[in-house]
Amino acid sequence: MMKDENPNMLTVHCVIHRENLVAKKLSPVLNKILQSVIKCVNSIKRNSKSERLFKQFCINQSAEHVRLLLHTEVRWLSSGNCLKRFMELFDQINDFLSDKSEMKLLSTTDGKAFVSYLTDIFEKLGNLNKQLQGANMTLIDAKAKIFGFITALELWKNKFSKRNFSELYWLSKCEITNDAGIVIIDHLNILIKDFNDRFCDLKAMNFPSWLTQPLLINVSDATIQYQEELSELQHDESVKTLFKLKGTKMWLYDEVERKYPKISTSARELLIPFPSSYLVECGFSAVDNLLEAKRNRLEITKRGDLRLKLTKLSPQIKNLCCMHQAQGSH
Repeated sequence: MMKDENPNMLTVHCVIHRENLVAKKLSPVLNKILQSVIKCVNSIKRNSKSERLFKQFCINQSAEHVRLLLHTEVRWLSSGNCLKRFMELFDQINDFLSDKSEMKLLSTTDGKAFVSYLTDIFEKLGNLNKQLQGANMTLIDAKAKIFGFITALELWKNKFSKRNFSELYWLSKCEITNDAGIVIIDHLNILIKDFNDRFCDLKAMNFPSWLTQPLLINVSDATIQYQEELSELQHDESVKTLFKLKGTKMWLYDEVERKYPKISTSARELLIPFPSSYLVECGFSAVDNLLEAKRNRLEITKRGDLRLKLTKLSPQIKNLCCMHQAQGSH
């Protein structure tokens, strides 16, 4: 990465909004299928009587589940969960809503294939999104997972063109017509292009070899200012052990920073920029928790309440108590 490039600018581009990548990129055919699923779910869950009747209907048929899950726009996992439960109860829903026009569309050969495809692809993207969460996620990890997923999309597209749908669980159970196959492949092409466009800056990042393989590289190939520390690091047994256990996260440890300050500081500048919205979402959750009705008098920006809520440091209660004299009369 160039020295004048601001790594924090990558934060915006490394956040995956799954609804943008899938729901907002759907063809008219797939979008109609998704909306039909949502309408069918809403027709069952719109009132307690309808939901109760459906629950009893599932019990009578010994179904694995007895409830459907709602789709909520603001919850990024809801689409995948809603579709998966819909497929798990597809036969029961088909019988229960047999007179509904949306269900008639979904029960056709192509309709069921499209629902199956959407279920699989939303689940795959949901898994990717969850893998990118966590306080210890680095740009190197994010790059590996994102472009590994793009490669998987390309492999699926090539297999689908040969009528091999084994990679997607629900889709492999369906009959796939030629027209349905074309729609699915077109959507995969859109996803691949959108991923590549969205993460082009991350793809262009070239991490120095000493960052990912500090024990194997030739010291003379590294930048002059890092050669002395790197040569010493390669003979440090404690750091070798730490690298084998933690990989590139080794650079984030205080021990390494204390021994090798120059190279460690440079490594942290490349690793620390947030590759996902995880920490931001944790902050919003903490604020919501602090400012709920029973705590709305807290001044989180003035008294440090939010900082205390988000910190990973554990207070040393015993040491704090030792700093104060106990009242003998109590």
